[in-house]
Amino acid sequence: MKVTIKKMGINGEGIGYIDRMPVFVPGALCGEEVEITVTEKNGRFAKGKLVRILRRSPKRVRPICSIQRRCGACPYMVCDYEEQLRFKQEDLRQSLIKYAHVDPRKIEPIRPSEKTLFYRNQCKLPCGMAEGELVNGMYMPNSNIFVPMETCFVHEKDLEIMRKRILKVLNRHQIRAYDWHQKRGLRFLILRGFHGKFQCTLVSGEEEFPSAMIEELLALEGMHSLWQSVQTQKKSAELFGPKMELLGGERYLHLQMGEITLPISPRSFFQLNTQQAVAMYACIAELVGDRNALVVEAYSGIGGISMALCRQAEEVIGIEIVKDAVLNARACARDNGIDNVQFLCADAADKLLYLSKKRSIDVLVVDPPRSGLDEAMLAVILRSKIKKVIYVSCNPSTLSKNLAVLQDRYDVGRILPFDMFPNTAKVETIVELKRR
Repeated sequence: MKVTIKKMGINGEGIGYIDRMPVFVPGALCGEEVEITVTEKNGRFAKGKLVRILRRSPKRVRPICSIQRRCGACPYMVCDYEEQLRFKQEDLRQSLIKYAHVDPRKIEPIRPSEKTLFYRNQCKLPCGMAEGELVNGMYMPNSNIFVPMETCFVHEKDLEIMRKRILKVLNRHQIRAYDWHQKRGLRFLILRGFHGKFQCTLVSGEEEFPSAMIEELLALEGMHSLWQSVQTQKKSAELFGPKMELLGGERYLHLQMGEITLPISPRSFFQLNTQQAVAMYACIAELVGDRNALVVEAYSGIGGISMALCRQAEEVIGIEIVKDAVLNARACARDNGIDNVQFLCADAADKLLYLSKKRSIDVLVVDPPRSGLDEAMLAVILRSKIKKVIYVSCNPSTLSKNLAVLQDRYDVGRILPFDMFPNTAKVETIVELKRR
């Protein structure tokens, strides 16, 4: 069946039409004519498998990665970077118009990433066996088919070098991939690195690793800390298990962000593209402005944004429900000598409601998960008298739906998209909201 691709989907797939029904075709680009096999069809849409490209896009390029199509993690690696940015800008534009009726002229040009390859400072890779050896890989989209990986071209080069060294040590000690029946073996290799130092977490079954292997891993140049996390739940969305044990080295990996040093634990969230994260923090600080009495950050995590705003206000309060992250943030503020920032362990909506009744909040910064702000948080913001909201989003769809609600009391100001993840369909966006 022949289909002409009219636009791109939110996951990087091409979208064409069969009898006015949208059909999603992974691997196809806008403007291409392709031959497909329909793999799924319901009353609202269909899915198709790309068989052959009949008319190629002039923007199509050969991907550097040999498993790009099977892996599925980098759908835009098949087109040049300028076209990737255009797709992301258009995805954001369409979402904001469709759900929030925002004037698209408010959307500024997307900020490109300085690096389009070798930019990720962390990997979280499943483990499998290939030719008798433990390897990392990825699962094909919507399947249990494991695709072994030799090199990932979006990981920082030093991170890839360390990952391969770790695998060599694990194979020398005959570590095997996880066995669901025995509940033994390695499930995931999680590795993060800054400034040539690395933090490794081995997510495994209920077993003790050989002491000789631990010593050999800790002896690798740049290995700063080594952890084991036991995770035996089969259907858990959480990679880490409830048990975390420091096998050796330092508890935290330290990241220098301007004048602030952030101590980061294995569970801590931090942006995967360090250079773009620095640019985003600077943008947030610019939008927040100076001479604020009180700035509040909801979903503050390890407190990076809150501490970056310490000079913008007399007082900054971060709210986070994860206890480990709050303890991490408090220690960070103390170690950096920052005394006008405090962190509260609480539900974000509940604590914001309490604060908004007691205090006058100048600026609220929210950086929610992909699911966006829940109804409780939206209701609190609307009922409050917070003067300005800075919304940091990684999902144009949930961002737009939230803005549709918030516009009842707030006007949308600047909209600043960032390309945090080149070669993927994801886009990060900062939105300024001013109370009417």
